[in-house]
Amino acid sequence: MSSTIFSDGSSKIKTSIPHINSLDNAKFKKLVQRIADKTGRQNETIFTIDELNKLENAFGLSIDIIKQLIESIEYIFLQSAYHLIKPQILENDLINEQNFDETKAKIFVEQWSTSAKEIVERLKSSHIASHSLSDVRWTLDVGISQASKSKVKRPTAIYEFQLKNEQTQQIENIQTEFNKEELYVFFEKLESIQSQLDALMT
Repeated sequence: MSSTIFSDGSSKIKTSIPHINSLDNAKFKKLVQRIADKTGRQNETIFTIDELNKLENAFGLSIDIIKQLIESIEYIFLQSAYHLIKPQILENDLINEQNFDETKAKIFVEQWSTSAKEIVERLKSSHIASHSLSDVRWTLDVGISQASKSKVKRPTAIYEFQLKNEQTQQIENIQTEFNKEELYVFFEKLESIQSQLDALMT
């Protein structure tokens, strides 16, 4: 596994690692079990407010930090599912790239080995977003800007995304503008998403 798999959330994960490593192993195992059980379930919170308050007392950490831990652990489960990561590769990454304590990494990987199939199946059947893409329209715009003595062309692509609200069925239009570099990055992300979708559907 490339270390870039967790790159989008690496900052949040890395700030969570010291807190994760400091947790009692038995308590961490129960926390990971609960998060694994809830990951990918629609319209379900992982912990209620009352449960978060109990965790605050049990862990001796603030609710904000506990929420961050939960989000980080869920993120690792989600990314592992999207990329269909093998347990040994995940363990190596958690220890060598994310600086997990070895025992904590093993606890996490054991839970992943147990829950991976269920998490992937839930993600395959879930529809998390409240809006779906109905149509895409685009046009090119070549603006002219005056730069000292020469006129400079600044071509941009203007996209209009038509989104359907799944509850009201109404169409909402969102316009965004890309220059060449931004468009390239956008298409790279789309390719990455397509690869993840292909992996989930196989």
